[in-house]
Formats: sequence, structure tokens, C-alpha cells
Amino acid sequence: MAHCIGKKRKRHPRHRTQNGYAASHDHRGHCIEQSQPFSQSLLWTLQRDYFTQRGINAWSQGEVPHYITSNPTIATAYAEIVFAHWQDQRQHITSAQPFYLCELGAGSGRFAFQFLTHLTQLCQQHQVPPTHFRYILTDFAQANLDAWERHPQFQPFFQQGILDTARFDINNDDHLTLHHSGETIRPGTLERPLVVIANYLFDSIPQDLYYINNGEIHTCLVSLFCQQNPQTLAKAKLLEHIELHYDYQPTDLSRLDPTLQTLLRHYKNRLTDTHLLVPNIGFLCLKRLQALSQQGLLLLSADKGKLDLSHLQGNRPPRLVTHHGCFSLSVNYGLFQTLCQQQGGIALMPASHHSLCVIALIMGQHPERYHHTQWAYEHYIQTFGPDDFFRITKHVRNTLDQTTVADILAYLRLSQYDSHQFNRYLPRLQQLAPDITPQEQTTLLTTIDQVWQRYFPIGETNDFAFNLASFCYQLQDYQRALTYFEQSLQLHGPKINTLLNTALCSQHLNQNHRANTLLKQILNQDPNHKQAHALLANINN
Repeated sequence: MAHCIGKKRKRHPRHRTQNGYAASHDHRGHCIEQSQPFSQSLLWTLQRDYFTQRGINAWSQGEVPHYITSNPTIATAYAEIVFAHWQDQRQHITSAQPFYLCELGAGSGRFAFQFLTHLTQLCQQHQVPPTHFRYILTDFAQANLDAWERHPQFQPFFQQGILDTARFDINNDDHLTLHHSGETIRPGTLERPLVVIANYLFDSIPQDLYYINNGEIHTCLVSLFCQQNPQTLAKAKLLEHIELHYDYQPTDLSRLDPTLQTLLRHYKNRLTDTHLLVPNIGFLCLKRLQALSQQGLLLLSADKGKLDLSHLQGNRPPRLVTHHGCFSLSVNYGLFQTLCQQQGGIALMPASHHSLCVIALIMGQHPERYHHTQWAYEHYIQTFGPDDFFRITKHVRNTLDQTTVADILAYLRLSQYDSHQFNRYLPRLQQLAPDITPQEQTTLLTTIDQVWQRYFPIGETNDFAFNLASFCYQLQDYQRALTYFEQSLQLHGPKINTLLNTALCSQHLNQNHRANTLLKQILNQDPNHKQAHALLANINN
């Protein structure tokens, strides 16, 4: 399709459909939307509708990739940086207020659990009361907040007063109203810097799109087309069928926000034939959050992103790569760096990255004072960070058939006892089980308990507790197997196979009365279950 620089297509007639979308037809298919600024496109409404409707299921059903930003390794790195930031600011700020942290678009809640687990360990090591910190889980979707409130793993943190929730819309809100404490945080409320955590966020919220060429800047207008009639598609499916077409019109910089003007002028004569994504909604959100504190903020963010001009030069217009009902775009972290530095802040950026870019922006008064923060970033991100860890896990996955038990134990320690990694190693451990030494078995069983402690269930179909129990049963540790089969029953319900294995463990432990009860429960579901009848007869003889 030819680009029409400076020319805007004539609008097609628009008609309301039963889904509420405008749709007309031309040779490209059904026109759902015609020549809208990219950040104002219907795309973002569809994206928001998807997350509102799916709630936690977007993550539990595997629709939205999130492991890379929700594992113990990245959570540990962030907790170390935050604790270092607290150490820095307590030398200069005397306040009785807690140190507030706000996670934007917290999704499944897995990152927060891993973060708080490590942060409380740091507090214990340094004899610092955990109540010095207050972590706020936020999202615009009420269903997500409700799921966090119910989650058993969060209850101890709620009870200690170090965890709270708040509904927050990054597009508009300028304050935080906390659900548990009832406190409202407004501009100027906080006497300490605010920590903002934004993982896999800026890639999925509205962005502006510009085209830069020969010192000129054009605003990109997007039209949405669908080969199928949109009336026949559910909202959650519509994004998977949309095609994007772009037009361009000259940009009057004087009409833009002053900050955006400065950023665009920064790139105007440095790029040619380049489509530039600008996370302006993200910038405005950070500006509002920064205003909540008298001392500014620390931003910690991880995403698929680009850092320098060489990665931006010649960029083509975005294409939608959808995951079920949602999509994500690359984040221009170089613009975040420029924004931070123009405000006199310190931008901590990775020297290199492969799958994940992790940044830290110190935006506030006297950023040069935060020496511990900078050291922690250097140690936990630059020297060996979440992106390095993710690269290693991919290598291990490709060579898993060659690993030994000792290798796997080392990888699990490196992963901070990551349940996701253990699940991947489990088939290999089952192969190696017949030759495991007594010492390896003792270490492995202890490791299993540590992995379980770091596990945060979100309703996924994979029954992790059952997998652990089955492996413990294979190792003939029937008491541990029984413990994890019971966890499986609690999380996934009384499935016949779980009840049967729980009964077998009970029988091995001479708990015949309990085995008897479980077997009868199986026969209530399936009166013809032969193995249950046989075991019951054996117990009663």
C-alpha cells in the first residue's frame, strides 16, 4: 500500500453495527475505523475490553505471556533495588510514613507475591520491620482486584498491613484510594519517593505514532479493516482478524504537550524514514504519579523495548501480533531515558539485552544521592539480571536430556526455586529417579518444599501440586506425597485420580480409616471403579 504523506483519505460512510463498531466495506474488506490518530484508535478500546472481560483468566489460561516478568529472579532483583533505595532515602528523609510502592497493571499478582516474599526476607536479615513498606496492587479491572483480595497467599501480607489494593486507570487517574486502609494518596501526600513498578505495561497501553523523514514529522493515522464481517465476530476475537492501514498528515509541534514537543525535536534530525512509537500516555501517567510525592519517584520497568537510535532507524509501521484477544508493541525506552535526563534525573539502562529490557529511572530531588540504588541496579540487572537468566533457561531447555540431578539442583537454586522451571525439569527428574543417590534425594525433597513455598497459583489447568506429589510418591516419600496430593485436592477439587493417589499414600502410612473414606468418595463418583473396589476390599480384609 502506498503512503499518502500529508493527504488524508476521504472518510467512508459509517454505520453502527450490533457490536457497536462502525463498519463499511471497500476492497480491503470491512472498514471498522477510518484514519484515526494511533493513540485514539479503537484498537485500544478492544484491548481494554479484553482485559476487563477476561480478568485473571487472561493469565491463568495462558493467553497473555507473563512468566518473564513474574518469576522469582526478576522479583528478587527489584526487591534488592527497592530495599537499596529505601536505605538511600532514609539517610536524608525523616518521615513516619511507610515507603510506598505502586505496581501498575499488576495482572495475575504473581510478581507482587514473589517481590514481597523476598522483601520480607531482606527486612528480617536487616532487622527492619516490614511495615516500613506499603505495596499497592493496582489495575483498572475490578475483577483482578477481587481476585487478589481473595487469594490465600496474599492474606498474611494484607494482615501485616504491608499490602493494599487500589483501582487505578493509567489513562486518567491522579490519586490512589487504598481499599484496606481507606487512605487516599493525592498530589503532595507522600513525604518519601514513590516507587512505580510497570512490567509488561507500556507495551499494551495507547501510544502515539509518528513518521520522521528528512527533518519532517508526520502524525500517523490508522484505519482498521477486517476481511470477515465484524458483526459475526465476538469482541474478544475481533483483534485477531484486524488489518492496519496507515495514512499521514503533517504534525504541528506547537500544538503538542511541551514535553512531547521536546522529545520529538530530539529525534527530528536524527532519524530518517522511521516510524516512531511515543508512549505519551505512559509519560503523562508517570507525571501524575510523580506529583503524589514531594520527593519524586523511582520507576522500575521491564518490557520488550528499544534503547538507542540504531534500533529505531528505519522502523516500519507497527503490525499487530495478537495473543488471543490482546496485542503488544515494542516500548521506546530510549524516550524514557531522554525524558528522565531532561528532568535532571538518572536513567539506569542495560548495556545490552536480548529478550527483556529492564530500566530504572530515578526522577526526583537529588538523584545523585541514591548510591545504593545505582549499585543494586548494576549488580542485579547489569552484572547478571533477569534477561541473562531467561537466556540461560532457554539454553537449559534445549539441553535438558543431558542434565544430571546435580545440574538441575544448581539451576533451581539459580532460579530462586522457581516452580515454572521445576515443572520443566520434572520429566527429566522422573527419568533420573531410579539412580538418584540418598544424598541427592534428601536435597531434592527439601528443594521441592522450597519450590512450593514460592508457588503462586492463579487457577491454571496444570496441577502443579499433583505433579510434585506424584514425584514424591515415585521417591517413596509417602508423607510428602500425601501433603501435596492434599494441596491438589484443595486447589483443583476432588478428582478421582487425586483421590485414588491420596488413598494409596494413606494406605502406605497405615492410615486405613482415611484411605477407606477416600475410596468410598471415589465410588460415589464412579460406582464401577475397579481399582477403588480392589483397594477397599484389601483394606477391609
